[in-house]
Amino acid sequence: MPKALCQSQRPQFLSLFPDWSGPRPLRFFLLENLLEARQGSVFPTNIAGPDEDVNIYLAGMLTNFLKGQFPQDVVFGAGSQLNPPAKHLSRRQRAQFYRNNADHRLIMLGLFDRGDHLRRRPSFFGMSRQEGRQRDLQGGVIGYHMAANLLENRKMGCGALVDIWRKLAENFELYVQVLSTMAVSRLGFGANLSSAELQFMTAAPATANPSASHQMDRLLDLLLEMRQPGGHKKRAEVYDLALHLNLDPEKLLHQAGDQFDRPPQNLMISP
Repeated sequence: MPKALCQSQRPQFLSLFPDWSGPRPLRFFLLENLLEARQGSVFPTNIAGPDEDVNIYLAGMLTNFLKGQFPQDVVFGAGSQLNPPAKHLSRRQRAQFYRNNADHRLIMLGLFDRGDHLRRRPSFFGMSRQEGRQRDLQGGVIGYHMAANLLENRKMGCGALVDIWRKLAENFELYVQVLSTMAVSRLGFGANLSSAELQFMTAAPATANPSASHQMDRLLDLLLEMRQPGGHKKRAEVYDLALHLNLDPEKLLHQAGDQFDRPPQNLMISP
């Protein structure tokens, strides 16, 4: 028997992420928030079969996007279907084109509710917003399917990627909803106040004290300050001012994203 098999050493493990008490890379921050968002979304991890690999893929995709690494071959609308890549390009290059456009649709629909960042208008001319969204969703599905078809059963070492693209194509709209949940509930995109509370803030009664508008402005400023490092110290002032303005302080703090058990300065994001 070979000597190497007789004298086996104790396995050594290398952590995938740095110590939780130290600085965290951007990819780790996004992956952590993505997993939390999926848990509270309509499409939790593994509910339709194993897809932890998709989580890793999405975290890497979001990291590149936030670092400003934009592919140059992204086209708007249905351009990727109407003007496919040239036939003289290799299969890998054509697959990369479809993959880049599908990734872009997924990010833009999930984070910003629009198909791409190339158009001035969020929807196509002559189409309703919903019709434009359906066209963008279809573009993402087709992009991932085309990328997977070009590399499937090819000895290019892309089997894992092909599996991920298939999963994204089959549940594209659900993954868009996952990113939408992450954008609102974890990253703070979009409005957090209810329509009734927003109407109360913007339409003060005619008999109200003239200083009430200044107090409302102060309340909004405090809510913004609470999102900054150390902002949790403003909680008591927000609570008292909300009571003074006849608002529900607990509901207001909850809907405004009161997550101060983990102050922002502890995340220490680094590229």
